[in-house]
Amino acid sequence: MHLAINNPFYVVLLIFHVGIGLIGFGSNAMAGWTARDAAHLGPSESVRRFFDGRISLAQWCVILVPVFGISLLVLRDAADISQIWFLAAVTIWVITLGLLTARGWPAQRTLGALLASVPEVGAVAGSDAEIHSQGLIVLRTQQVVVVLYLVAFYLMLFKP
Repeated sequence: MHLAINNPFYVVLLIFHVGIGLIGFGSNAMAGWTARDAAHLGPSESVRRFFDGRISLAQWCVILVPVFGISLLVLRDAADISQIWFLAAVTIWVITLGLLTARGWPAQRTLGALLASVPEVGAVAGSDAEIHSQGLIVLRTQQVVVVLYLVAFYLMLFKP
């Protein structure tokens, strides 16, 4: 199938692809930003609300990014699937998902559990060092994820 780029179905898929990417990677970037606050400022009420021990649905959206992207390629020009820029972008996505599921999200869940165990905001607890450590793990992982997203975005936009 070969759809023109101004075909409404193609445009809707493109909007979903870009939108899901922004939601998924944006929410993971926010997790990193908030983890920085947890690591450096401690368990504030907003940090506790954000890290409730779960990974948000918005963060899980990163899984759908290649689904819409590959759909776009198949509908527009399936030959692009063999191009280096596409293979590099998919590889970056696989690395990103690996980082999130192996390092970032487990640390985020642990951080949520640690924050829930601190009795009150501002209380000194033995887990402060662990909160700092887990917060830094989430922050660093999400920083790498954002850089990988920007590289993949460049590859898909400019197709070098």
